[in-house]
Amino acid sequence: MDVNTSSPIFLVIEIKGDKKIMEQKIISVTNRNAGWTGYTLPDTNINRQFAPRETKKIPLEELQQLQYAPGGEYILKHCFVINDTDALTALNMENMEPEYFYTETEVRTLLESGTLDQLEDCLNFAPDGVIDLIKTIAVETELPDTRKRKLISEKTGLNIDNAIMVNTVMATEEDSAPTEVKSRKAAPINTAPSTPTRKAEPVSKYKVVSK
Repeated sequence: MDVNTSSPIFLVIEIKGDKKIMEQKIISVTNRNAGWTGYTLPDTNINRQFAPRETKKIPLEELQQLQYAPGGEYILKHCFVINDTDALTALNMENMEPEYFYTETEVRTLLESGTLDQLEDCLNFAPDGVIDLIKTIAVETELPDTRKRKLISEKTGLNIDNAIMVNTVMATEEDSAPTEVKSRKAAPINTAPSTPTRKAEPVSKYKVVSK
């Protein structure tokens, strides 16, 4: 009977210990956004800002706090990418779609050689950060596949053809803009001190005697 009552207590202690160790685990978190992403946790006085594509080492416990902060779950699922199975399980994110893990490399491969069906699946299931990356790269590379351009435009609301045209026009205007040649409209004010000229011989303190 003593053994039966002590075993559950021992197990609870072990579970709590494992949980604490897990919470202290450091996780690599990458901002997949083309822009800055940040969050503030007032209770722990934490304020973090991620530059585009920046990776930071964050304690899992902090990510769990972020998950329950306003907008935190959206940041974790759509703006950040976490490649740690244990961390994703602890954050109840173990069932993320494959597109959640897409980086710039996978997106470029998708646009260059992926099928139309693969692109449509990505646009349907990927987090917002990946979809923004798709739009950005499609415009930057002037995506040659017109079918993919049309699909992206229909799914995202961004007209890829127009965006590419605007970029081209802006680049042309910058290249053709003449260099402004500045010319003076008046003579500058001469602030340099003038060199004085003597009006008379100085008074000599000594008389020169010739021998």
